[in-house]
Order: sequence, then C-alpha cells, then structure tokens
Amino acid sequence: MIAKKKQLIDLVVLSFKLDNVFNEGYIKYREWAKRISNITNIEAHNIIRIIFNELLKNKIFEKRKVNRRVEYLFNPYNKVWIDPYDNYSGIVTFD
Repeated sequence: MIAKKKQLIDLVVLSFKLDNVFNEGYIKYREWAKRISNITNIEAHNIIRIIFNELLKNKIFEKRKVNRRVEYLFNPYNKVWIDPYDNYSGIVTFD
C-alpha cells in the first residue's frame, strides 16, 4: 500500500503541475477532493482524504482560514500567492 500511495501522490502532484493549478489560488477541500478523485479514479472518500493529508503534510498545500472556512493553495514551488483582486477597489473615477 505504501508504494501505491506514493505513486498516487506523485500522479496527483504531476497532474496539478501540468494543469498549473497554483494560479487558481485558494480553494476549498471539496474542490480538491473532486480533482483528486478525477485524477486517480478513486471514489472512496477516506482514501482521497488520506492522499490529501499526505500532500498537506509534505507541504505541497498551504492552508489558510477565512472566517469559518478553510482554504488550500497548491504550492509546491513555495511562491508567494498574490491575489489579483486585492488591488481593485471597485471604485471607478473619471479624471
């Protein structure tokens, strides 16, 4: 099972890197679980959670709390995530 788990984790990481998922930003666990399920073709929630926890333990995901929810960022590159919407104030001025 250990070798199989390692292969699944490598498959998920490689697929996320190819899809350039880092640019999508912080996403809830449910979305990550759906993606892992699609990549590995596994529907058992406990196995998907084991894979996700292993990725979190290996610091491939970053975790942040926003109000009462937890969001995760796929970041194996250790880059600083800059939210593109932080610079917009929503106010339009005409000079």
